[in-house]
Amino acid sequence: MIVREASLDDTQDIVAIYLTDPDKPFDRPVEAMNIAERYGCGGPWMSPESCAIHLNNLLAWGHAPLVVEEEGRAIAEAEFYIGRDIPPLDTTLDISVIYVHSGSQRRGAGTMLMEEMISRGRSSGCHYVTVSGGLGAPGFYARFGFEHLLDLATIDCDVRQGTAPCSCDPYTPEDFEMPPKSPLWVGRYQNPCQKWIEIVDKMKKRDAVLRERAMWPHTIGRYSTKHEFIGFLAPEWRHATHVDIYCWAETLTTEAILELLTHAHLAGYKRASLLCHPDVTQLVGKACGCPPAGSWSIWGKKL
Repeated sequence: MIVREASLDDTQDIVAIYLTDPDKPFDRPVEAMNIAERYGCGGPWMSPESCAIHLNNLLAWGHAPLVVEEEGRAIAEAEFYIGRDIPPLDTTLDISVIYVHSGSQRRGAGTMLMEEMISRGRSSGCHYVTVSGGLGAPGFYARFGFEHLLDLATIDCDVRQGTAPCSCDPYTPEDFEMPPKSPLWVGRYQNPCQKWIEIVDKMKKRDAVLRERAMWPHTIGRYSTKHEFIGFLAPEWRHATHVDIYCWAETLTTEAILELLTHAHLAGYKRASLLCHPDVTQLVGKACGCPPAGSWSIWGKKL
């Protein structure tokens, strides 16, 4: 077995890897499902068409996935992003996904991918290798020295009629524009580099555009020189009336949150979700008028 960077030629093998363990079980043979139905069971890796678009976007941004190859085919895949993260993590290599074909597990493929990513993190000057959210199997990451680093707070609130005066303007990033240097205080579901790329690709329509999503709300970008923030309102995947709010700023202010909530109301959203850094949780909670309702953990290994 060898570890190497993936290419578009690996698309079919990568789809085969993910089909062995979808996030949501298939309710009928996968061959009878359309692209959108497959996508809903586990993302772009569920179909060759959407997976090829996803891989092409990663390669275009310079974030080549890794695969473990055995006897001429890929049996495991990992995706990661290197970039500036939230305080106090600084520059990180953040693991987005790591999957091993169910027929090739417990044979060292996952270990090979982890060791390669840790090595790349060191050679790239990263301070941490991180993973967030559900973690998958915590014991697996603990074997490589990962430990709990940070908890982010989830604030869900009703979107009420906004009264905040607006100082922000419409904002659409340029093609392949790099992420802001300021911290992502609100919305760190993935590494800020990954989230930025996802937002830009959606706004530039480089992601897999599914026919069933033609009438889905578009991501809205806002920028304020007065309050020095870049914010985005992105519709949730399963609820067209719910919005996730993201905000990059050198120093987050109450005014920035209130302006973004105002634009969420103007866009017709009913509920908003804001995932907050501990340093701004109290500020955001006061602006939204409600306390945190959950948390999102970041685990990592210091390099």
